[in-house]
Amino acid sequence: MDELNLYLQSLIQEACSHPPTSPQRSKAINSLLRVLLKSRRTGSEGNDLYEEALYKTMFNLSKTLCDKYDPSRGSFLAWFNTCLRNQYRDEIRAAKRDRSHRQSVWQSDEVELDPLDLVPSGIDANLLLDTWESFVQWIKDDPENLLQACHIATNPKANCQLLAHLRLVVGKEWQEIAAEVGSTRGVISSHWCRKCEPLLQEWLDINQRLFGEDNYER
Repeated sequence: MDELNLYLQSLIQEACSHPPTSPQRSKAINSLLRVLLKSRRTGSEGNDLYEEALYKTMFNLSKTLCDKYDPSRGSFLAWFNTCLRNQYRDEIRAAKRDRSHRQSVWQSDEVELDPLDLVPSGIDANLLLDTWESFVQWIKDDPENLLQACHIATNPKANCQLLAHLRLVVGKEWQEIAAEVGSTRGVISSHWCRKCEPLLQEWLDINQRLFGEDNYER
């Protein structure tokens, strides 16, 4: 086993030796995620589906690593890459289904495609577990009332706090969100892009940590 895999294995052993909700496990898993990000092959930058698959694989790993990974069946990197390929395949299939649905709607001339369908979630695959959890907590608490106060003029319910929670945390589709808040998808699209995303991005720019003090240099 090469040096990188040995180091990853040591991090896994460290993480799984602590209770699931302990700070020690969280620290070890975040170190593992940082190493994974630094060891990823280049060439996939700008591939939104790959980035989404990478983010979901890493997030799932942070929750299920100690239950799902069996070191006796192969190296951690081989297992992780298999999980990533499977998730990437799922993202491609989902995108194809969504594209086919939009095309059928367009061809029916019943409903025009809405720009909101093309709005990305705004979640970066490089968000580590600690940053993600802090981000979710910030959305939930909204300590300065920035998100809740930023709402569509005629609809206070359609505010950035609720939109961010429904889209980024719960993972609802935009059509469901529009129905829930009682506004059209076009109005939500405009408000999300012009008002909400800049607020979310400002927090991430200030708080996001891609690599911490426990970096591992090969």
